[in-house]
Amino acid sequence: MAITILEAMKLPTLKDFKLVAGYRGLDREIEGASILDYEYERSLSNKPIVTVFRRGDFVLSSLIYAKDDPSLILESVKGLVSDGVGALAVKNIYYDVLPDEVIEYANDMDFPIFMFDKKGSYYEDIVTEIYDKNKEKNSMSFKEAKIGILLKEELDKSSVKNMAKDFNISFKNNLFSICLKPKKYIEENNLSSIINTLNRDLEISHAAYRYHGAIFIVYTYEDRHREKKDIDFSKLVGLAMSSLFVNLNDYYVGVSNFHKNIDELNMALKEAMYAMRVASIEEQNKKYYYEIGVYKILMPSYSDSHMRSFYNETVGKIKQYDQKYNTELLDTSIAYIKSGGNIKETAKIINLHENTVRYRISKLKEIFGIKNSEFEFYEQLSLGIKLFMIYQNI
Repeated sequence: MAITILEAMKLPTLKDFKLVAGYRGLDREIEGASILDYEYERSLSNKPIVTVFRRGDFVLSSLIYAKDDPSLILESVKGLVSDGVGALAVKNIYYDVLPDEVIEYANDMDFPIFMFDKKGSYYEDIVTEIYDKNKEKNSMSFKEAKIGILLKEELDKSSVKNMAKDFNISFKNNLFSICLKPKKYIEENNLSSIINTLNRDLEISHAAYRYHGAIFIVYTYEDRHREKKDIDFSKLVGLAMSSLFVNLNDYYVGVSNFHKNIDELNMALKEAMYAMRVASIEEQNKKYYYEIGVYKILMPSYSDSHMRSFYNETVGKIKQYDQKYNTELLDTSIAYIKSGGNIKETAKIINLHENTVRYRISKLKEIFGIKNSEFEFYEQLSLGIKLFMIYQNI
């Protein structure tokens, strides 16, 4: 996976580049950067223009070959487009503006063309920075794919252990994981920068990874923790989190259990992710996995067909009733479960009289076909609403 032109525009060496054509092509991917100056110089080769660039190149040029003949610019741009080049950036040594026919052609072909100042970035700096950014993105994308395997696949312990060592040869045997999900959207480039900074700050036996807009941090320790009966896990977590440069109030935070074998890395990652999701659902800043109760069962299996069927038999029926009779039983159900089945607290949450809440609860019991068992009613409603909250937040 390569960076897009839009991502490249945020690099320091490209920040002052001015887009003059092809704005609809900014989602093109660029594999690297190449320089065009003499390749199209007819006087050097005595032959027609022949394109020599790779698909996905970001081509840099001063247009020296066309300094005395502007018509060569359109001819060369057509060649670049034919080769599948990603974009062209022109240093304004010989041209401050490009011919109208070049701009028109580039717009028609959604081929981005930039102008940049001759006093600005050097070619070699641009080439190097694009190369480094692609290398970084490919490394992160590869690790992100492997995180996905650990989260989604059922792996034996040997496979998990081998993958852990592939991630970081310095990983120790004891571990826990933290999952951070930004409360507000963070662009991929900015998220990658945060992860890079985290990895620079973290000890060699710890590491941070990106996964679908979230950040996983894996903390590993020597086996001596196995023998320490008095380990205060919350203190260990507190020390780890206090050392992070990010403001944790800007994130939903999930913390896994403490695991005594690196071959349980997949379990730690899953636990941290589930805890983070519950923190998001309950709008709390931080959740430990051991605190999430029945969500331990619901989170791994919410997409299973039997879970969907149960959801349709509970919340699905409530939503159908609300739609048919223009009622608000679903909102009442959510408040009722959040308050732990307390009528008075439910009334406060939705700003209604307690008798109105009681009436709505009795209507819910009718919908469920449960009249004589408060426990069975609350159990089914609670599971249904928790599934609803998962589906709303995943």
